[in-house]
Amino acid sequence: MSENLMLKGYVTGRIIAESICKKCKKYLRTNDGVTAVEYAIVVAGVAAIVIAIFGAGGPVEDVLKTTFTSLKTKVTTLIAGSGGGTP
Repeated sequence: MSENLMLKGYVTGRIIAESICKKCKKYLRTNDGVTAVEYAIVVAGVAAIVIAIFGAGGPVEDVLKTTFTSLKTKVTTLIAGSGGGTP
């Protein structure tokens, strides 16, 4: 389940990054010269940040893995302690 959530977060991040890139590329086509270069640099920076945050091994993935591992351990302990059987 945690893998699905992490995958969903990663896919969402990629979709957002691609959407931003597409919109910026469309906007850049309407502008010429130095302005286009400036926007290209901004787009590259935003894409790098999104990939760093949502990419494999990023901080979001680490936090989610830690959180769900902790929850799994606690739930398993509670179930085992209450005589509810094994998960």
